Amino acid sequence: MPAERSVVFFHAHPDDEAIFTGGTMALLAAAGWRVVLVVATAGEEGGTSALVGPDVPLAVRRMGETARAAECLGAQRVEFLGYHDSGLNTRAPGSTGARPAGAFADATVEEASTRLAEIVTEERARALVSYDTRGIYGHVDHVQVHRVGLAAAEKAAVPTVYESTVDREYLHFVETHLVVEATIAAQPERAAGGWGASPEGTAGLGLAAAPLGLSTVEIDCTVDVRPVLPVKRRAMAAHASQIPESSSALRLSDADFAAVYGYEWYARRGPLGPIDELA
Repeated sequence: MPAERSVVFFHAHPDDEAIFTGGTMALLAAAGWRVVLVVATAGEEGGTSALVGPDVPLAVRRMGETARAAECLGAQRVEFLGYHDSGLNTRAPGSTGARPAGAFADATVEEASTRLAEIVTEERARALVSYDTRGIYGHVDHVQVHRVGLAAAEKAAVPTVYESTVDREYLHFVETHLVVEATIAAQPERAAGGWGASPEGTAGLGLAAAPLGLSTVEIDCTVDVRPVLPVKRRAMAAHASQIPESSSALRLSDADFAAVYGYEWYARRGPLGPIDELA
């Protein structure tokens, strides 16, 4: 059984681990912590690119990408819970809006948290990482990660839960983060006209009022991951079906990439834990 120097990271889809917590995972691994990655779905509803041939199911491709990214980040174990990606909240005009069979968002918290708690208990984890209350940006699978993560932590008696988030006030002043694009895709009706725009149509407050992440004062732990930024960038690039070289993230200069992706943010439930040691 692993010693009590493990941290379990629970994510909704392949590539979330690299975007939101990749630097933290790499820093913990370098500090001697056992890093475990659990992913709820294989990201079957993700976008496709020319890099994904018709003979390769997207789920298979994305699971392989996750394995390569996890190796980059120093994760020693990768598990998939086996749920189906629920897709975005919004659907194309004329669609039924029905979610796929086995969608993670439709799983009971009891069932999903029991699956996760089994892994956390096996690992004797010192901390569990999930998402903040709104799932960072409102995707139904991300919100489910928050709910399931809390329930699993209680079942497994994990001392500390870190809720991955973004500092929306900080992001207001830097180049576009992929989470901003995801928020617009998930909640286009709220992005129209500018975040926080008044009923009279006056300008909004930009990302400071956007329905994503937390405000600066709500964040308990900010990790400077710039020392391992090349590793994080390689892990993101490993998810080439979703983050190709032509993506907004990978087109950034080194300086802009550091400004946008050089910090990772968490709210904390419970006592100080291993991620606080990095901050």
